Order: sequence, then C-alpha cells, then structure tokens
Amino acid sequence: MALVLAIYFGSGALHRFDSPLAAYAAATVLAAFAFTYRYLMWIQRPATWRYFKASWKLFVQPKKLIKNILKLVGLLWNNIVIQKFIGKRSHTRWIAHMGMAWGCLLAFAITFPLSWGWVQFGIAPDGSNYQVEFMGIPQFAFDPNSLIGFVLFNGLNISAVLVLTGIGFAMHRRAFQHGAHAVQSLENDLIPLILLFSVSITGLMITASYRLMGGAHFSFISLLHAFTVILLLLWMPFGKLFHVVQRPAQLGVAYYKEAGLDGPKALCARSGQPYQSQLHHDDLVEVMKEVGIDFGAHQNLSPEEKRKLIAMNQLDSLESRSFVG
Repeated sequence: MALVLAIYFGSGALHRFDSPLAAYAAATVLAAFAFTYRYLMWIQRPATWRYFKASWKLFVQPKKLIKNILKLVGLLWNNIVIQKFIGKRSHTRWIAHMGMAWGCLLAFAITFPLSWGWVQFGIAPDGSNYQVEFMGIPQFAFDPNSLIGFVLFNGLNISAVLVLTGIGFAMHRRAFQHGAHAVQSLENDLIPLILLFSVSITGLMITASYRLMGGAHFSFISLLHAFTVILLLLWMPFGKLFHVVQRPAQLGVAYYKEAGLDGPKALCARSGQPYQSQLHHDDLVEVMKEVGIDFGAHQNLSPEEKRKLIAMNQLDSLESRSFVG
C-alpha cells in the first residue's frame, strides 16, 4: 500500500505516469507485496526473530551508539558494497557476484523511478538540451551528446553488460569446477542465471533494434523484454535472489557475536572449561524450547564432552555395562 501511494502521489496523481510502463509498475507492486510477506515470515522464525531483536537492542545502546554506527558503515562497505566475504572464497565468484549485484541494482535504480512516474526527461528552457525532472521538479539539464547524456541513455545497457559478465563467470565456474557440480541445483543456481540472462539479452536487443535494425521487430522484442522482467520480479521473493533483502538484516549478527565475545562464557558442566558465549547458549536453549526441543542438562556440555559421552556409552553398550552420564 505504501508503494501504491508513493506511485500515485509521486507521479502527480498519475498525470506523469507513463502508461506503456504500467505492466512494470504493476509487477513491482506485486513483488513488493511478496517481498514483504516473505520477509515477515522469515523474520518471525524463532531463531531469526531472536537474532533480530537482540541485534537492534545491542545496536541502539546509548553508550555504544556512535561506535555501532561507525561499525555499521564498515559492515555495509565490506558486506554489501564490495562483498569482501565472497572474495575470500574465490576471485571468480567475487567478480560474478559484483557484476550481477551492481548490474541489477543499477537497472532497478533506473527502471523503478521511470515506471513509477517519478522521473521524466523533458526539454530544457534553451530548447536544445534535455532536462531531468524528479516528481515534477526540474533537477538539471544536459546535452544529449555529452558524456552525461551517453551514460543516462545507456545506463540499462551498461547494467546489462555487467550482469552478463557476472553470468559468464558464474556459468564458467558451474561448468568446469567439480565442487560447484556437486552442490548446484536447478531452482537455486540455474534458474536465477537464466532469468537474469533473459532480461539482459532482451534489453540489449531493444537497443540493437532501434539503433542497428531500423526499429525492426521492436514491438515484439519490447514485449518479450517486459515479460522477462516481470517474471524476474515475481520470482525474486520466492527464489535464491531473496537474499538481496535478507543480507542487510544479517549484518546485525556481527553485533550479537561481538557482545558474546565481550560477555561471560558458558562453562561445561563436566570439564568446567568455557566453550561458547553465555548469551548464545541461553538464547539457543530458549529457541529450542520454542520449537519443542529440550535436552535439559545435556545442553550444558561442550561439544567435546558430548562426543566423549557418545564414545563412552557406545563402549559400555558393547561391554554390557550401565549407562555413563
């Protein structure tokens, strides 16, 4: 509903709404509904909700708020902007993710405001240049033959090239690395790449049609492109690409881990040795109870002591001796 209202008022009660882009706008509204529903279902899972609440509680502590904000800037830069955690796994995976991520974000940043009627390109007062308008307010004028004009008019082509570059690296990895063969699946790995490839190729075909082919088959290609974009938008909330909206929330886990490292440690009931943070131990116990699992005092043992108990009880079972607790 918020997006519908934003489209209505942002486009001047639909006076600046571009009707040929109505299908794209409708798809974004449906996708927004699906993203919101899926996100709420995900965030209400016992473990996720506990992480979510604890992360916000730790983040807004008055004494650490400034430090936490600075830490958040670093987390956003490393995990969202440059995706440093992927680069540690493989350089080719990093290139693939960067190409697809920033290609998609660039395309969304261009197409969403246009399809919502927020951005228009009009004629500048001098009668020769273009003027960018945002929600009916003039922003700046530019020469269509300048570098700015080239970037603005080819922004979607640039994003398509970035996405295709990322897809190329991703497909090379999946075709020639045996480790990728073992874990890939059609739904989580290949369908996202196929959808992104379809959107990018059909988008470039539109440019090829009016620049190289004299507009031949433009109507069909534009409809095909619209179909692929709508399909991608409606699939995203239910597929692997949903992690686009999950990732920012997962940044809060860093504050939770930091609080666990600085806080008291849980001590093993058998060995007396610390094995994890008390914060994580207590929350884990509570979450397991919420889902109907309770191991009682056994949860106060370290992983090492649990493995010892398994071995000792197996030995006692073979020798027909009593259970060792």
